Amino acid sequence: MHGVFGTGYYCSPEVIHGDYSEKCDVWSIGVIFYMLLCGQPPFKGNSGKEVLDSVMKGDYSTEGPIWQSISPAAK
Repeated sequence: MHGVFGTGYYCSPEVIHGDYSEKCDVWSIGVIFYMLLCGQPPFKGNSGKEVLDSVMKGDYSTEGPIWQSISPAAK
């Protein structure tokens, strides 16, 4: 598969690079689980480019007040 499709919040680094397989769907499922647990996307940014940069850096957190009530097993 080739080409970049989808919303930046759900794109894996492989999709951003444009060379990926069905395995990138596991990444997207992880993003969905993260959002279900805390109600926010894992990767932040004020623009699409900033979100994609955050994805490429793997810049996310499971710390802070919202995560205090979420079990370690869920994290």
